[in-house]
Amino acid sequence: MSAAREATVTVVIGSNAPSDRLERCLAALEPQREGVEVLVQESEPSPAALRERFPWARFATAPGRLVPEHWRDGIDAAEGEIVALTIAQMVPAADWVATMRRLLAEHDVVGGAIEPGAGLRAADWAEYFCRYSRDLPPFPADARVEPAGDNAAYKRALLERIAESYRDGFWEPVSHRRLEQEGVELRRDPRLLVRQGRSAGFAAFARQRLEHGRRYGHQRGAGFSRARNAIGVLGAPAVPALMTLRVLRQVFSKRRFRLRALLVLPQIVAHNAVWAYAEARGHLDMLRSR
Repeated sequence: MSAAREATVTVVIGSNAPSDRLERCLAALEPQREGVEVLVQESEPSPAALRERFPWARFATAPGRLVPEHWRDGIDAAEGEIVALTIAQMVPAADWVATMRRLLAEHDVVGGAIEPGAGLRAADWAEYFCRYSRDLPPFPADARVEPAGDNAAYKRALLERIAESYRDGFWEPVSHRRLEQEGVELRRDPRLLVRQGRSAGFAAFARQRLEHGRRYGHQRGAGFSRARNAIGVLGAPAVPALMTLRVLRQVFSKRRFRLRALLVLPQIVAHNAVWAYAEARGHLDMLRSR
């Protein structure tokens, strides 16, 4: 990348959310779009009015796909030197693009902070804590925690080197592990900031946990022995408690939103139970396939 100019950026937005969420995401990107290609990879076609309002964004519809599959499709189509990933519910900060350009002038991969946005409902808070409690600032800029794909930026040349790792979708644990095997340092920096807006609701997130958890069980189980997959099935009852304790520990250590977390604790436990069940099903599928 030349120091004499700004790096070109492709923003890939995975969208399985209602169109009003996507509209807020695109509106936040509009003042930052110089030298930026924006690819909206969605499961349902956005309304014509939304496409007309943001003619600079490229929309592609692929029904039934999960967000990691949308990310894969966007990465494959990207032309920018930097590829940034997010989802429709996220509202990037006003300096999001400028910050990723600055950080990726020094690093290869950078993830950022995810703050809860304004006007969240109980279901939104439960989803936030399940998914992003570790990405709640404050936290130091370091390489000790894997970045969340919902707010991460990569040098595209590095992604091209590991393209085989995300043919089934850009699942962060798989592709990030592959990058680390290539000697790439994954960093997290709180200055790269997005805010989570409203989600699609409790039932939609539970369905997503079922799909993602089972796929995660498949991915892990594919490299496990029969005995290790059996442990994944038999140990499932303990997983919701462990996951919930991890969430509470992260929230309480940061001294933010502790009361909110306690108020939605039943929903957090329910979502973690769904994940544990789905992951165990994935391990069971692997046992049955051998």
